[in-house]
Amino acid sequence: MKSNRSRLAVLWCGVFAMALLMVLLTGCRLSKPPSHSQLVINALPAGTTVPPAWVTDRTTNEVANNWLATFHDPVLDVIVAEALTNNLDLRAAAERVEIARQNVVVVGASLKPQIGMNLGHRSTRDDGHDDWYQGRQGLAGVAWEPDVWGKLRAQKAGAQAGFEATALEYNFARQSLAATTAKSWYLATESSQLLAVARESVAIYSRLLDLVKIRRVAGKIADLEVAEAKGNLDAAQSQLRAAQGAASDAKRNLEVLLGRYPSAELQVAEHYTPVPPPIQPGLPSSLLERRPDLVAAESQVLAAFRLQEAARLALLPSFSLNLDGGKLSDNLLSVLQVNPWMFSAALGMYVPIYTGGALRAEVKIATATQLQAVSVYGSAVLRAFREVENGLMNENLLAERLAFEQKVLNSNTEAVRIARIQYEAGSMDLLSVLQLQETQIRTQQNVIQLRNAQLANHINLHLALGGSFESAPAVAGVESSSTGSFTPK
Repeated sequence: MKSNRSRLAVLWCGVFAMALLMVLLTGCRLSKPPSHSQLVINALPAGTTVPPAWVTDRTTNEVANNWLATFHDPVLDVIVAEALTNNLDLRAAAERVEIARQNVVVVGASLKPQIGMNLGHRSTRDDGHDDWYQGRQGLAGVAWEPDVWGKLRAQKAGAQAGFEATALEYNFARQSLAATTAKSWYLATESSQLLAVARESVAIYSRLLDLVKIRRVAGKIADLEVAEAKGNLDAAQSQLRAAQGAASDAKRNLEVLLGRYPSAELQVAEHYTPVPPPIQPGLPSSLLERRPDLVAAESQVLAAFRLQEAARLALLPSFSLNLDGGKLSDNLLSVLQVNPWMFSAALGMYVPIYTGGALRAEVKIATATQLQAVSVYGSAVLRAFREVENGLMNENLLAERLAFEQKVLNSNTEAVRIARIQYEAGSMDLLSVLQLQETQIRTQQNVIQLRNAQLANHINLHLALGGSFESAPAVAGVESSSTGSFTPK
């Protein structure tokens, strides 16, 4: 009995010694990923560099957050808050974050020992002797794969980077939803104003037709002018129906964003808010660290880098440690006066010798995936630069166009006023009046659309620059990879 105990003690000491050795070996460090600056160089084509300042705007003041408050539109604040609370696409994005978070736990669990227990009871009846035989077992086991080369840690690091990318994509989805809701709100305002213009046009052409009929009865004009006036009124009626449909569509689109039933019953503003002050663009280089979608794309590159590293390390031998113990009992063992405690320890090593090229193919796939992620990141960077440059340019162009168009509207309005007086006096023909009236209405519509375009471009520029609609930065929400914590706002 003493000899058995000695051998068991030696066995356990050997197992623990090997386990300790493997623990020490698992200290191998993972490869160092490319730095941010190196990634930007690798992602962009040769010769393409990030300029020190924006081509369209050379100011370098830091981009401000809380852009929603600069519109001074309390109703818009309420609308955006409702969208953030009820939008179903945003809820789905939040659940994707939770899935990615739990995936880190699943992958990281392979680094820890797996402990299990098997309990059983068996009853057997002997018909010949009319007896029941009882058997019981209780076994516990521990299985562990020491991460000697770092393959498992690389997989966990890849999952962690993927989680951070998903969390950042969620943050950008919130920013995009706020921007989309604000633009939809002002688009609904535009549609409402265009509808009002269409109704005004019907009223104008109706009054003009009444005037033409009076002049026809007086014998001052021919039937042709009556037909012309009637045709313009019918066209205005058609435009009114189209404007009614567009206004309803704009309301329904906004209601869906808010999580409401699309009934087109939403009350929209009758007038635009003033365009906020010019936006400070900051530095082009800082954009890459400020926009959540760009930081997310960079995290995807890191995730691909770690998974490629894990695929390479899978070519190396893997080790396993298994410890099992428990007790068995049944009638036969009781008769023999044996109810043994059983213990076993096993240390294994698996060496991939021939896998039909599968492991090599996995390395090539992971390498191609990494290069793909780098290209996607580079494409996202160039697209972001284009969005900012276009937004900065349009800020000035739209303001200048609106000023000119407003002058045109004032001139056209005065021309219509004079033309109507001359027509009533019989010194101008109806066709000229109708042409001037049509031009005036079209210019009025252009002014309304330009005001909306100016507001929409202002919102798009905030989004393109990575400025947050809240006081907190847009990239806030993802803590260090060591904690892996993230709380959707």
